[in-house]
Amino acid sequence: MYPGRILYLNHDNPNPSGGVRVVYDHVRHLMKNGYRAYVVHQNDGFRPAWFEEDVPVLYCNHQFRLQPDDLVILPEDHSLFLELFRSAPVRKIVFCQNHFYIFEGLHSHCSWESLSISGVMACSNPVTDFIRTSLYFRNVETVHNAISPLFTETSPKTFQVAYMPRKRPLEAQFIRNLCDRLLEPEYKIAWVAIDGMNQHAVAKTLGESALFLSLGRLEGFGLPPLEAMASGCLVVGFTGFGGREYAQADNGLWCAEDDLVGCSNALAGAVRMIRDQSPEGTRLISNALKTAAEYSPKRQEKELLKAIRHFLGVPRED
Repeated sequence: MYPGRILYLNHDNPNPSGGVRVVYDHVRHLMKNGYRAYVVHQNDGFRPAWFEEDVPVLYCNHQFRLQPDDLVILPEDHSLFLELFRSAPVRKIVFCQNHFYIFEGLHSHCSWESLSISGVMACSNPVTDFIRTSLYFRNVETVHNAISPLFTETSPKTFQVAYMPRKRPLEAQFIRNLCDRLLEPEYKIAWVAIDGMNQHAVAKTLGESALFLSLGRLEGFGLPPLEAMASGCLVVGFTGFGGREYAQADNGLWCAEDDLVGCSNALAGAVRMIRDQSPEGTRLISNALKTAAEYSPKRQEKELLKAIRHFLGVPRED
């Protein structure tokens, strides 16, 4: 087993964020397999309060010291971390969770090569493809995100639409208003915004909701729609580009980016499917459950171990 530490530098974000949570998932997998893995935060005592995860955390204070055999894993969008560790005499890779945020970390003429980054780990195929074809950076390993088992514990469905408006607040309001008008007086539906909820509350809401409105925008992966699919929701809306990893015509009603009228009409149609218990709605939900099942923690763990061995130069263990 590799004797050094694996240090995942993470954002000190107190608000629910899928990217922060994924880092904790990685560290848990690595610890389980005998690696000395840690999450690293900037501010002493910081831990996200919206989920529970018992993994070791270090802090970038005066007591923090790098060791020669450390592997440091840096966020793609954190320019301060990338610059601070530029000259550190350790192995460094980037964990890229959103290719649209890469240039938040790489300013002007800076490149990963100039920052002594030896490899990149990506969370989805769209991110990997972008890095290889647009940045011409070849040493990339893909470790797909996973769905927490919490999202497979469904309850009897309520006639409501769950949605996360954070990235598209204006679009969310427009779609709500238009969809309500398209359905009146035929149907009345409830709307539940899940932004700001802790992980258990999100899982409970999705488990109870018959429909999910996907409002992702400029995503590297887009986890909420996939969690909704795992929860048995009929998903309608936008892929945010990163969601093209899993979005297919037979597992949801996916709309062209920014086609708010088309999305509103599709959502109104989905409401009728659910209310009428149509075979088409049942088929879409069934296929969505199968798609979501592919994104398991076991798959994530296997891909992560393969990637870490690759970056450490350790022979693969089959």
